[in-house]
Amino acid sequence: MLGNRGVKVIIAFVGIVLWFFPQAALGEDTEVENRLSYISKIAAVIESSIIKIEGDVRFVKRQAEKTIAEAHLSAKRLDNLEAKIKSIENLLNVIAIEVAKINDSMKNVEKDMGGFFRGSCRNAILCKQKK
Repeated sequence: MLGNRGVKVIIAFVGIVLWFFPQAALGEDTEVENRLSYISKIAAVIESSIIKIEGDVRFVKRQAEKTIAEAHLSAKRLDNLEAKIKSIENLLNVIAIEVAKINDSMKNVEKDMGGFFRGSCRNAILCKQKK
């Protein structure tokens, strides 16, 4: 992602140039191992920071992808629920229409049945059985 090897090489090269050339120009005796150790520690710290940053970037990317996927799933669920609600509303309308038809039919049947019971009952035993 950030070119870890290239960054390390550049940092090491800059560190070596900054440590060795001014000191060599002044004629000071330098301890090469100490200087290289210091530079390698700096490179290690930079490398670990880069690894941590890359890990954080991957984590954030995964979280964003997960959130986006959940949002799409939630949207699909809402669409499905809306479709089911519309279907149920349509069924309820059909049922309401059928109930109204049945009520009308029942009123007609009641009117027709009313004519059967209006007459006088001559036989008391049969009238009691009808009731």
